[in-house]
Amino acid sequence: MLIDSFAPKFDATEIHQMVINAPAANVYRALWNADLGASLIIKLLLLMRSLPQLISNRSRLPPRNQKVTLQTLIDSGFGILAENPGREIVLGVAGRFWRPTGNLSPFARRDFDEEVRPGLARAVWNFNVSEDIAGRQTILTTETRVICADDSSRRKFRAYWLFVRPFSGLIRRIMLKSVSKAAVSYNPPARGD
Repeated sequence: MLIDSFAPKFDATEIHQMVINAPAANVYRALWNADLGASLIIKLLLLMRSLPQLISNRSRLPPRNQKVTLQTLIDSGFGILAENPGREIVLGVAGRFWRPTGNLSPFARRDFDEEVRPGLARAVWNFNVSEDIAGRQTILTTETRVICADDSSRRKFRAYWLFVRPFSGLIRRIMLKSVSKAAVSYNPPARGD
């Protein structure tokens, strides 16, 4: 998997997977187009995470019905590290995730080819699509790996992760369900249309 080239060793990981009754091509298309944030639970969790930033900067809330797609996540700070179209995409983000505000570093692809800078952590997040042997079902897996630069950042991240991990996992499971629903309901146009 492509994720292995960016995080062969890591301090924390979170893996979730779902079997979807749809062809791999439909699942990969749904991954890019599904509203990953349609769930009220996800909206509330994302709002809670952004509250310190909203309060400190007196920022405006995002539009209530804004669709959250893979592209929206990329536009909000995650960057594409690698992609095997139709099979796997790997995203990356770095920063001090444990801080309530100012916790993300600007994305720079070249940073992911170097060691993590002291005081920071790096997260590498993938979505991997694989078909079963009969080609009737698709397995969609998401994995997040976190690498901390040093003992200090590792301690801070672990304290943060102790609280955040259950919610992070819940968000990922709901995202997988959203992709599954979109992939199963996707009807490709008939040949020649």
